[in-house]
Amino acid sequence: MSARALAVASESRSIDESRARASAAREGATTRKTALETLASSLQLQPKVLQDTLRATAFAACKTNEEFVSLVVVANAYGLNPLTKEIYAFPAKGGGIVPMVSVDGWIRIMNSHPEFDGIEFEDIVDQQGKVQAIEGIIYRKDRARPTKVIEYLDECKRNTEPWNKMPNRMLRNRTLIQTARIAFGFSGIVAEGDDVIDIEPTRSSESVPALPSRQSFDERPLGEVIGDEVPDFNKDTGEVVEQQRDSRGMSEVDEETARALDNPEPETEEPEQAEAEEEPTWKQYAAEVEQLAASAKTPADIKRAEKRLEQVYAGIPEQQAESLTRMVAKRRAAITEQAK
Repeated sequence: MSARALAVASESRSIDESRARASAAREGATTRKTALETLASSLQLQPKVLQDTLRATAFAACKTNEEFVSLVVVANAYGLNPLTKEIYAFPAKGGGIVPMVSVDGWIRIMNSHPEFDGIEFEDIVDQQGKVQAIEGIIYRKDRARPTKVIEYLDECKRNTEPWNKMPNRMLRNRTLIQTARIAFGFSGIVAEGDDVIDIEPTRSSESVPALPSRQSFDERPLGEVIGDEVPDFNKDTGEVVEQQRDSRGMSEVDEETARALDNPEPETEEPEQAEAEEEPTWKQYAAEVEQLAASAKTPADIKRAEKRLEQVYAGIPEQQAESLTRMVAKRRAAITEQAK
């Protein structure tokens, strides 16, 4: 058999094997039980035991099956262990839950990324030597320039015990998370300390200017009410300008405004700009698999691409998933041929 025939046969075999693995992943990924089984298998636990444990611990904030499933899927996608609090459910402001990832979880997914090539931190101090900011620097194997992010203490610090006792460590953790998020484009997960967990401040009634009451409008001339409640200011000096009003209680400005209202200029219609649609999550998964396959140089590299494809296969449209399967298989065949 010729070398070309051997190469074609090897490629076909790789495609069949990849397709079989991906099809197996798709067949059972549509139900909560299969997603739970996948996570339970990685943790070496029985699915029922894992489900009961998660509902009593890390995923206790989940009130519906849909919320529980979403957390299980995210944990599978990023290879996170909810039993060690690498990921857990946190109540969102508007209801529901968000997948909260601890600093240990961010460290895991960062170190698991095949292109991760190290991280460094540089302290930025004041004249007294106190840390005011920390710069995070992440290196990737597939990029010539590192990703750099600076986080400032006065913007991140909170009045909590960890921040009061260990401000430098907390700021370093915050810097790690934000640098990793930008360097690798991690999405769909939230870090501890993100704005999503902040409580909306309650507005004091004293800070809100009171509107004039119905009685004040009935008992006082309209011009007097408007003049008292909304004074005119000199734009240059900021001083209040006392306006001359006629017997109707109207000022010169009011007259100009009235004439403008009586004879409005035709409005120019501006074309509506279509809102930019958010990129579907499956495209991010597909791009990640493509990158892993394209940069693969060893059997271990292509194996990581195949494993990632199996994890996200169910969330990618069938046509695109099949295309990815063929691409990964061809890359494996090429690497195998080079190794001979």
